[in-house]
Amino acid sequence: MLLGAYTSAIGAGLSCPDWPTCYGTWVPFLQPDIIANSPYSALQIFAEWAHRGLAMTAGVLIAVTALGAWVTHRNTPIVKWSATAALVLLPLQVILGGLTVTEDLQPIIVTTHLGVAILVLLCLLTTCLVAYLRR
Repeated sequence: MLLGAYTSAIGAGLSCPDWPTCYGTWVPFLQPDIIANSPYSALQIFAEWAHRGLAMTAGVLIAVTALGAWVTHRNTPIVKWSATAALVLLPLQVILGGLTVTEDLQPIIVTTHLGVAILVLLCLLTTCLVAYLRR
């Protein structure tokens, strides 16, 4: 969420103009002409690209957390279901992330994207805190 906020704060929300790729490639920095011809700075492009990469990594970790919650806390419903809720919200968050770019930063979409991120964080905090306190 912090990287998303930073990306927005530096005006880099559309520095990768397509989605899910960035200038039609997964790693725009391997093609220097992309950076040279972009109206955005290398820092702006990197921030948006890194936000997407970190979000993908977080998505994988959310899936692993949900699986782990069901395996290790099968007798603790709040742990299982809060982790599952985070996993269920994940596709919505991905769709909203894509729409944020393809719909040119429409305020309702950007705000909903942040709101869902906060809900995912709340679910994961609940999962971790309850699992920790139940040890």
